[in-house]
Amino acid sequence: MLAALRHELLEHQLDAYIIPSTDPHQSEYPAPRWAAREWLSGFTGSAGTLVVTLHDAKLWTDSRYFLQAEEELAGTEIQLMKLKTPHTPEYADWLGDHLLRGQTVGVDGRVFSARAAKKLGATLKKAQLQLRTDVDLVGLIWKDRPALPNRPISEHLADFSGEKWQDRLQQLTDWMGEQQLDYYLVSALDELAWLLNIRGTDIDFNPLMVGYFVAGRRGDHAVFAEQAEALAPWVDQLSELQRHPYGAVADYLRSLNAKDADIGLDPTTTSVYLTTVAGGIADCGVASPIPRWKAIKNGVALGHLREVMRHDAVALLRLRRWLDGAVQDGITEYAIGQKLAELRAQYPHYVSESFNPIVGYGGNGAIVHYHASADTSATVKADGILLLDSGGQYQNGTTDITRTFALGPVTDAQRRNFTLVLQGHIDLATARFPVGTSGVQLDVLARRPLWQQGLNYGHGTGHGVGFFLNVHEGPAGISPNPRSPTAQHALESGMVLSNEPGYYEEGQYGIRTENLVAVRPAPQEDWLEFETLTLFPIDRALIDVSLLARPQVQWLNTYHATVLERVGPLLSGEELAWLEEACGEI
Repeated sequence: MLAALRHELLEHQLDAYIIPSTDPHQSEYPAPRWAAREWLSGFTGSAGTLVVTLHDAKLWTDSRYFLQAEEELAGTEIQLMKLKTPHTPEYADWLGDHLLRGQTVGVDGRVFSARAAKKLGATLKKAQLQLRTDVDLVGLIWKDRPALPNRPISEHLADFSGEKWQDRLQQLTDWMGEQQLDYYLVSALDELAWLLNIRGTDIDFNPLMVGYFVAGRRGDHAVFAEQAEALAPWVDQLSELQRHPYGAVADYLRSLNAKDADIGLDPTTTSVYLTTVAGGIADCGVASPIPRWKAIKNGVALGHLREVMRHDAVALLRLRRWLDGAVQDGITEYAIGQKLAELRAQYPHYVSESFNPIVGYGGNGAIVHYHASADTSATVKADGILLLDSGGQYQNGTTDITRTFALGPVTDAQRRNFTLVLQGHIDLATARFPVGTSGVQLDVLARRPLWQQGLNYGHGTGHGVGFFLNVHEGPAGISPNPRSPTAQHALESGMVLSNEPGYYEEGQYGIRTENLVAVRPAPQEDWLEFETLTLFPIDRALIDVSLLARPQVQWLNTYHATVLERVGPLLSGEELAWLEEACGEI
């Protein structure tokens, strides 16, 4: 495949080609049609960029995927480039150092955002290199490329979301009036889903429909999707809504531009191709307000999320009890993930898992985004520790929880490191902070206990979580990276984020403790705090109580009392007795 790509490089007079992980909507998890980087490289992680020249092939990814990428790239000519490590340049800088002045770099402008293209072009220009965004070389060589997604969609009822889609659309058109825009292109799939209360099945684990929406300030709205018939309910209720095939969006924007309409679009989520068609970043670039609106959950949504946490906990409890017997008989990591999905599905509002479960036993737990396949997953034994990171998509919320379980004897070092991670989790969970605080300011709270022992973890501490939407959502997050837009964004009341510090010993084990938290007002005016939403006990067999400060012990006992109070009424008999024991005071 790389040979075929290099042939096209020569045919199109290009000296390098960039294959990102994105789709035309800048989705974190693209539908199979746009999984070009995975198809070419074999690397299955969600983040990475492949760069191919006539003589080199290199893949850049972050620390979450270092171990995974080393395994999946082994035996290929593709070299792993570890981002944010000493002596590893960004791919744009590497191109500047390894190509000759006047040479040309290509990328498919249909899957590369306008903001990314502008930044890349500026970097390459400094090295006197050219950037072309009008070449889809992958499309020329991928003969059995999957078709455009065209799966069923449904309405997410206002009883769950707390808002009618008509009200949300009016909010957008009111904002457009303030911005003096005639039209606004909604390109991000989760923004489209939130705006119209649509949920789809085009992408595994993400309840999204692949499409575009163009809002007209005067009510002349248009939707672009392959699911034309399924959109009839929205058409019936909004007489001005026009339906078009997915591929017609460029011609539509071109016609609006020809009429000198004032078009707005978000250059971070809109392809450089569509941005150019609509008039360019200078004329059209306006950051979308929807990510912030979407991130601030209303009281109805938060109420549903609190309820779904109770039922998600029941599924995990039944898995944990089943696991004790299953490891005696021999069970694989993959089978554990399948069993948990089966147990979650017993709740009526269940739709799917919210991501591929991460079930990492022993050394596999140190691979941060490890995926256990049916063919290659390890057999879990009654010894050591198991890291289980999973979540569910429900009509009434999205969950994401990580627990580390002791399946047998553990070492003093494992118990110490688990406790250090727990201390950081508690310190972040109990934080109070003034309005305007961003995630980058809070991240150190979760790392401090580890840092004091000369330990650390390479991933962020928290990401935003959607409401029956993407398990990872912006605009806010908790990370040590001061250049990260999500880490810089102020936390606001109603936002839901993860709290997930961890620690990893390569080849030996992984530790992570994750709860979801909601930002809420603190008793003191203009201050905020977190409400912990997730309801499942933390394995006391892994805790070195002597390391915990008294307030940390109090938090843990209070948390377990809350878990028992909220989840206990859903249980009886041996299940209730198990929970009572797991939630006992320390």
